[in-house]
Amino acid sequence: MKCLAQSLFLVAVGLVPAAKGELQWSSLDRPGQSVLQSASMVERCRGACATLREKYGDQLLLPDEVAYEEELSKYWSLQQSQTRPSCIFFPNDRDEASSALLISRQAECPFAAKSGGHAAFAGSSNIAGGITINLANLNEITINRDRNTVTIGAGNKWVNVYRRLEEENLIVIGGRVAPIGVGGLTLGGGISYFSNTYGWACDNVASYEIVTASGIVVVATPDANQDLYWALRGGGNNLGLVTKFELFSYPLDHSAMWFGKMMHPAAQNASLLQAFVDYGRRGAAEDLKSTILFSFVYLQSQDQYVVVTEVEYPEKVADGTHPAVYDAFFDVPDALRVTSETKKLVDIAQEHSDANPNGLRQSYWTATVKLDLALLHEILAIWYAELEPIKGKIAGFVPVITFQVVTMSMLERMKLNGGNALGLQDEEVPLVSIVPSAMWTDAKDDAAIRTAYSNWVEKTTAKAKSRGLDHPYLYMNYASEYQDPVEGYGKENSKRLREVAKKYDPEGFFQTLQPGYFKV
Repeated sequence: MKCLAQSLFLVAVGLVPAAKGELQWSSLDRPGQSVLQSASMVERCRGACATLREKYGDQLLLPDEVAYEEELSKYWSLQQSQTRPSCIFFPNDRDEASSALLISRQAECPFAAKSGGHAAFAGSSNIAGGITINLANLNEITINRDRNTVTIGAGNKWVNVYRRLEEENLIVIGGRVAPIGVGGLTLGGGISYFSNTYGWACDNVASYEIVTASGIVVVATPDANQDLYWALRGGGNNLGLVTKFELFSYPLDHSAMWFGKMMHPAAQNASLLQAFVDYGRRGAAEDLKSTILFSFVYLQSQDQYVVVTEVEYPEKVADGTHPAVYDAFFDVPDALRVTSETKKLVDIAQEHSDANPNGLRQSYWTATVKLDLALLHEILAIWYAELEPIKGKIAGFVPVITFQVVTMSMLERMKLNGGNALGLQDEEVPLVSIVPSAMWTDAKDDAAIRTAYSNWVEKTTAKAKSRGLDHPYLYMNYASEYQDPVEGYGKENSKRLREVAKKYDPEGFFQTLQPGYFKV
C-alpha cells in the first residue's frame, strides 16, 4: 500500500493565528480541547525559551534561525510543518527533558513532544506559540547483555533501530515506515510486520523510563509501578514524557525477509475480499509468521480504483514462489503488477517512506468491526459513494482505505504481563481495523475531505451496529482529531486511565499544558 498511498497514522488540525495577535485553537479542533492561547501566553513562552537558551545554548532553536525552519520541514504532514512554536528544544538526556518540563510548567507555557513527527495533526508533536521538545538526541540503541531486550531512546526513528539491530540479526516490534518515531507508535499501540507472531509494540515493552509531571524520573515494569506500566500500553501522552523504552527482542535473519505485493483492478474486489476474510479466519492462525496490508486506492490520474495487497514473511522463500498462506491472493487473475522478492527489513521500511514524502496535507480516520465478508463489501461501497462527489476535483488527491485483521494471536498477546489499556483482550472473533486516509495539496480542499470521511465513519458505524458487528475500539495511531480513541477503550479502561493519570499527574499538567493528541 505504501508505494501507492501513505503510511498509516493519524491526523488533526492544529493552532491557527487569530485576530489581534492572539493564538487560539481552530474551531475544527476536536470537542473538549478548547485551550485559549493569548498574547500573554506567547510572552510567557518566549520567556521560557529565553531561559532554555541561556541554560542550554544551541540546543534551542528560535524562529529567526535557519535551523528552526529546517526542523519544521522534517515533519511529515504539511499541517505539522506549518505550525510555528516559540522555540524548539533538543534535550540530550532525561534530566534535560525534565528541566524543559519544569520550565514549561513554571512559565505556564504549553508544549508538545516530538519523537518522529509522523503524526498528521499540528497539535500532536508540534505546537503554535509554545515549546516543542524534540527528542531526537535521545537516540540510544543498546543491546542488553542477554540479547533478550534492547534499550531504545524515545527519539529514535524505526529505520535507525532496524539498521542497528540488523548487525545482530535481531528485531523489535516496531513501525513499518522508516521515519516513524519509536515514542508515538509504541504509546498508541503499535501494529508491526511481526504482530501476528509477537503482538503489538505496546505488548513488547519490558520497561518504560518516564519523566512525570513533578520532573521525577520513574521506571514502570510489570513488577514496579504496575499501574503506570499498564496505562502506558496504549495510553498515549497522558502519563508523562517517556524518554526510554526497553523492548523485547527476537531473532531474525535480515537477509531472509520476504516481501510481496500485488496490484489488481478493483473489478477483482470480490475475490480479493473473500481471500482477505479467509486469511483473517484461518490463514493468520495457521501461519503466525504472516501479515497482510489490504488496501483500495483511487488513482486520480487514471480515474480508476485498484486493490493493493502487501504481504511480508520473515523467512527465506524460493525465487518465484511465495508462502502458501498467500495462495488465494496470488491466484486472483488479471494482476496489474506482482512483486515477490527478498529484501532487508530496513529497505522495506525505507521503500514505504520514499513513497510518502513530507509536505502534503494528510487525513486519517478509523473504525473497528468484527470480521465479516458482507459487511466489508458494504463498508467499501460507502467509501466509494463518499468519494464520488470529490474525486477528480482535488489537487494531488490520493484516497486510500486499508483493512487489517486484528488476529486472535494479537489479541491473546495483549493479556501478557497484566494486560494493556486497549480493551481488546476478551474478543471471541478476529476484528478488522479499517483506515480511510487521504493526502492532497491545497488547504481549500480540507472541508470537502473532512465531510466525506466523517460521513464514512458515521455510515460505517451505523451499518455495523445494524448487523451487530460494530466495535467501539479506535486505534489511536489512526484516529482523526474528531474521534475519541480513549473512550473507545471502554468505560472501565478509560476510567482506570484517568485514575492513573491523576495519580502521577494530580494537577493535570499533561492534560492542559500538553494539549495535543488524545487526552483522557
